[in-house]
Amino acid sequence: LWYQGENDMGELFGNSKRKSGYACEVPNMIAEWRETLSKEPDTTSPEAPFGLVTLAPSGSEGHPDMGGMYAAQMGSYGDVPNPVMPNTFLAHAFDLGDPWSNTTCYSNGCCKNFTLPACNGCQGFCDSAAGTNFYMGAIHPRDKKPLGERLAQAAYGVVYNGSVPVKGPVLSGCSLSNGKLTITFNKTLLGSQSVVVGDYQRDRNASMLQILTNSSLFCVQTDKKSPVPKEQSCRDDGYGNPFMVQLPNGKRSIIDTKTTWPMVNITSSGPNSIVADVSEFGDQVFAVRYAFFTSHMSCCSSNAPTSGPCPIASCPLKASGLGSLPANPFIAKIENGKCKCLPPQVCDE
Repeated sequence: LWYQGENDMGELFGNSKRKSGYACEVPNMIAEWRETLSKEPDTTSPEAPFGLVTLAPSGSEGHPDMGGMYAAQMGSYGDVPNPVMPNTFLAHAFDLGDPWSNTTCYSNGCCKNFTLPACNGCQGFCDSAAGTNFYMGAIHPRDKKPLGERLAQAAYGVVYNGSVPVKGPVLSGCSLSNGKLTITFNKTLLGSQSVVVGDYQRDRNASMLQILTNSSLFCVQTDKKSPVPKEQSCRDDGYGNPFMVQLPNGKRSIIDTKTTWPMVNITSSGPNSIVADVSEFGDQVFAVRYAFFTSHMSCCSSNAPTSGPCPIASCPLKASGLGSLPANPFIAKIENGKCKCLPPQVCDE
């Protein structure tokens, strides 16, 4: 099992087809370990199963674009197994961050003195920390059981041929027409499951599904800090090309703002599809992404402010089967009214 990557958040995510970055390093690592472990005859199979865990949202180490890392962790194919990562299985942690991941109460010293002005509403956080304290902050979610259950279910299905779902919805395509974006998920991979849209704060469009309103700002990895003052740097436009954009006065970002990538409401539209209402944007819909978190995002980051915890597994897109497994994070351009994923991933149904 491989549950790492936080220290790689500042590196190039890259693309396995272009043989660059983390997306290329993960498949190579798996291949090297299999080769090493199988050198002794009659021990480990050279095709031994291998499990991975996507990073929890608190694992960004201050860097942006967790969504780009999720894509890299799946070898740029949007799912595993795939041609560069055969006989692998995956457990998502992007929706399993620590419920009390906002450690402001801790850093302000509130758990020692609730009378401080900045400590209003910190009682719940401090009670939680007193029961099981953090290690290195919320970067390591304290509740390991939900992730362990997902790993066990995936391993049982893939390694031991158990009759259980091993993944949630996987993007297969989309179509844009009359102010509606219909998104479809792979029927074969869903099996007997269907796509479920769970509860979320609709009055705040907190679906975690976003659309791009400016075609010139499609970017899968930005730089944490631009080398040029008053400009923002995109490290990868999806095809390995960097670019720079001028920042308006007083703005720290333009590539990943709520205006550039607004969230939209979604509803179920059949066993393997959903519909997003994009009517207010007219023909300004150039891409779509889901759970493509930037820095400090989580399933609850667009909810109304609260001093309470963020429930685990609360991103809305899931499968109906055992474990209610979450949809794979995805990003795709929209060209001529259809989804176009970044190669080698294909989503043109």
